[in-house]
Amino acid sequence: MKLLDDLLYIKDGENVHASPYARTILEFKDLKNKELAFIYFMIDHRSPYAVYEWEQRIEEVKVSIFGTDKKWKPSPKVLAGCDKYEKLIETSAVRLLKAARESIVKLEKYFRFVDLHAMDDRGKPIYAAKDLINNLEKMGKVVDGLTRLEEIVKREEQAANLNRGGVETNKYSV
Repeated sequence: MKLLDDLLYIKDGENVHASPYARTILEFKDLKNKELAFIYFMIDHRSPYAVYEWEQRIEEVKVSIFGTDKKWKPSPKVLAGCDKYEKLIETSAVRLLKAARESIVKLEKYFRFVDLHAMDDRGKPIYAAKDLINNLEKMGKVVDGLTRLEEIVKREEQAANLNRGGVETNKYSV
């Protein structure tokens, strides 16, 4: 399902608006356009913010949409909208992609904070340089696997969109 086109659209080349379809869904009905944009950027796997962990993503998206307004926090209605949007767009492939990205973030933290000088209670190294090197050698395979999974999701979404270029047909279409 390609819900983005059905949920949000850009009018006048810059203003985001909710589609009439989105307004029929209870969780989206009373949300403001910026709140709908927040939902998209928080949940959609195509969002440029999808690579961040949840808490950091909230801050990044909040600043991008609402500026430096420290008072704004996602309301229970906005969080319910996030849950609904996630249920509407999620497929098995998308769930796997999200889980893979979360694992990549954990691997990144491991590589960033592994301390080859850290010792356990007995004075032995906690991390072995040999293990770190072996893990680093395999990172290319991890990146390739993530890229292949992203391609699978993209193909799945294109197959779900039966019309070329997302153009809707009507009784006057040839």
